[in-house]
Amino acid sequence: MLSYSEYPLLFFVLMAVAIVPVLFPLLIRKEKQQRVFRYFIGLMLACFAYSFSYFLELTLPAVSIKIVMVKAQYLGAVFFAPLVILFTLAYTRKSQWISNKLIYALLFLPFLNLIAVWTNEWHQLFYTSFETVDNGHFQVMQTGKGLGYWIHQGYTLILLFVSLGLLLKRVREIPPSDSRQVIMVILGLCSPLLLYIYYLVGKFPFLLDPIPFGFLGTSVFFYFGLKKFNLFKIVPIAYHTLFNNMQEGVLVLDSNGNLATLNLSAAKMIGISKVDEKRAVLEIEKNWPEIKELFTGQNDFQVCEIKRRVDGFTHWYLLTKSLIKDENQKVAGSLLVIREITQQKNFQMEIERSREAAEEANRAKSEFLANMSHEIRTPLNGVIGFTELLTKTKLNEQQLRYAQTALNSANTLLGLINDVLDLAKIESGKTDLHPENVPLHELLENILDVLSFQAHQKGLELILDLGSNVPAVIETDELKLRQVLINLLNNALKFTEAGEVLLKVEWMENVEDGDRGNIRFSVIDSGVGIPEEKQELIFEAFSQADSSTTKKFGGTGLGLTISNKLLKLMQSKIQLRSEAGIGSCFYFDLMVPYKKRTEKKIRGFSEVLIIDGNENSGRSIEKYCMNFGLKTIVLTSINDSFTLLEKNRDISVVLLNHKILGKNSVAAMEQMMRIARPSKKKIEFVAVVGSSDKEETIKSYEGIGCTWVLDKPVTPGKLKALFTKILAIELKPKTSRPIAKKPAEIPHSGFKLLLAEDNAVNRMLVKIHFERLIPGARVLEAEEGKQAMAIFLKEKPDLVITDIHMPGMNGYELLRAIRETPHGKNIPVIGFTANAIIREKTATPDHDFDAYLTKPVKQDKFREVVSNCLFKNEAE
Repeated sequence: MLSYSEYPLLFFVLMAVAIVPVLFPLLIRKEKQQRVFRYFIGLMLACFAYSFSYFLELTLPAVSIKIVMVKAQYLGAVFFAPLVILFTLAYTRKSQWISNKLIYALLFLPFLNLIAVWTNEWHQLFYTSFETVDNGHFQVMQTGKGLGYWIHQGYTLILLFVSLGLLLKRVREIPPSDSRQVIMVILGLCSPLLLYIYYLVGKFPFLLDPIPFGFLGTSVFFYFGLKKFNLFKIVPIAYHTLFNNMQEGVLVLDSNGNLATLNLSAAKMIGISKVDEKRAVLEIEKNWPEIKELFTGQNDFQVCEIKRRVDGFTHWYLLTKSLIKDENQKVAGSLLVIREITQQKNFQMEIERSREAAEEANRAKSEFLANMSHEIRTPLNGVIGFTELLTKTKLNEQQLRYAQTALNSANTLLGLINDVLDLAKIESGKTDLHPENVPLHELLENILDVLSFQAHQKGLELILDLGSNVPAVIETDELKLRQVLINLLNNALKFTEAGEVLLKVEWMENVEDGDRGNIRFSVIDSGVGIPEEKQELIFEAFSQADSSTTKKFGGTGLGLTISNKLLKLMQSKIQLRSEAGIGSCFYFDLMVPYKKRTEKKIRGFSEVLIIDGNENSGRSIEKYCMNFGLKTIVLTSINDSFTLLEKNRDISVVLLNHKILGKNSVAAMEQMMRIARPSKKKIEFVAVVGSSDKEETIKSYEGIGCTWVLDKPVTPGKLKALFTKILAIELKPKTSRPIAKKPAEIPHSGFKLLLAEDNAVNRMLVKIHFERLIPGARVLEAEEGKQAMAIFLKEKPDLVITDIHMPGMNGYELLRAIRETPHGKNIPVIGFTANAIIREKTATPDHDFDAYLTKPVKQDKFREVVSNCLFKNEAE
């Protein structure tokens, strides 16, 4: 047993050897906890576990306790080498090699060895024997080494030599000024290795184990490197190598904005051949004012681009300045990085040139389509015009069917051409927004009335669901909104075979200033639906969900593309929710200025009964009635309505959707009238009918005494007009339909029209249309502009219709010449054009046509344009 009184110095030396390793991590506890630092702490703990157990082995007397302490030493010994290799990988910047798999592989054998040590009594694979030897001073434990022991030692030596190899390789890679850091680590690893070799040759005094002293050397060298050579500081070991080999130029500024250092790339960029801080500052002050300005900037981050002419070539540079902060978040300086971006700028300019070339090609395409529009529409004008005239002559049934088929085919062709030209017009950038105050309720009613015949012919319900808080007037481009809604509704009607198409309009929210808000338009159908994988495809031009749909339903596949492009001009886009076989919902939002609406209440009715088999239709009518302040009851069954009419004597108006029973709805209403007859209170019965077979249906209702008819789709405006008429008219009117106004008379005798058109077919068609509009009028014909001008000066006509594209003097030149004559200042002049893409500007801004006729022109459109032009001129 060791005598403390005889060997007090040796006792304290052994205690210090055991305890010192665990103190070093405590002394540097304020350092940042990087991965390499964590492995350093693990190493120190392994050294402490081994050395402290060995100290206890020497100082405790009992043999059994000594054997336990020998085993306890391996709690540190088996983990020392794996921690060394992990520390080395992290220290030499090879952390990417460290993974969970590598850690498990390194620790697998140490755990087996640890198990073998603590179960050695059962197998003696690690130690074959234990005995104590008196060296003349104290008892030392001697052990017989087994196979497990030598496997452990071999595994430890392999990992240590691998670590040393990595460190020696790093010494060759880094500048000499930084190599001292690595050398300290190498000495720390060599310390236990050399002492162990010394132990094997039996030269260590008192038969002591030298490994704890070697671990002490590891701790001392590591700590010395840590404090003296900033082993774990933020600056990497290879800082200088990386700094000087960077392609980007780097300038390091101190906290006062003075240049501290720069790398070789920065020196070459600013025009000096080597790193010289003083010359660099002079060069920057002389030739680089942008960099000098960044020297004194106080922003945390600054970026700018500069252009320099070097050796006859233009070079572009990107300057980036960022602050450097220490671990206390105080500004220690700043980094200024200079990156040459000439290649990227040239690439950007090439892209810009390509974009401009593409836009020029697009403009050329648009001009081509404009010309093609003129060439296609000119003969089509004759086809449609004369076929329409033919259908109005005396034909037998078969001839009329053939003529009508030809007219329908021509109109279909015109629709396809219009779709293509609309798309070209939008893509060419010829479409602009023209915001105006739009009476929204009237617009929606007009759109639905246009499409109602198509819906009712297919047996579909076309429904308007208008939110109660939707403004009466919004500011937007009426024509574009109309086109988008008609396109969406047309698609819904085309792809819906049964059920309904619903136009839902909701007021979503107001913005903070109060005079703008978000309005949502949704078109919901119960049609074929669209599979999720095809929902992006349908927004592409000339595309539909699949080829079979194209064959069944027809169309160009341009409707959604055109609508989306129009909405893009209005800062919106179409969105879609759809499920195959169930239906689709196309919707879009518009942010618009608006005017608040105040709905006046309607007095004079106690209750309104709505009988409608369609839930959405009945609910929308109920909403409108409630907005008018009317108490409403909605039923979906005729039998329920019979029972209600017998019991409820407060009902004033009954609205019956004719579609609930079809033709049998007339008989159902007649029965309701019989039930209501005994009541002293008069009940007004209203038939809600569609446009298909409308006249026949109305006659049927009039035959049973129902004189009130409400046209579908039901809108708030129609419903309000109906209630107003019922309250105002005590006698039963024959019908609630508006009476058409008698058109104003157009003068016949002596009226002269000058027609300038180079195409004989179009001249003949316009002449026929005009003679039908004004019988007895005289039509003066000219094939080109100069001839037309001569006739104008001689005959002094009352109206001029001129083709815009004519040989010689074109339509605009003719217009300008007419306006410069005394007689021509107030003569109405109508432009006749086949150009559907653009409306050309006149040579003089003061001269413009009074109206335009676009080829092909139908008789009704011709009558409307010419009549409006003449009446306007008379009024003025």
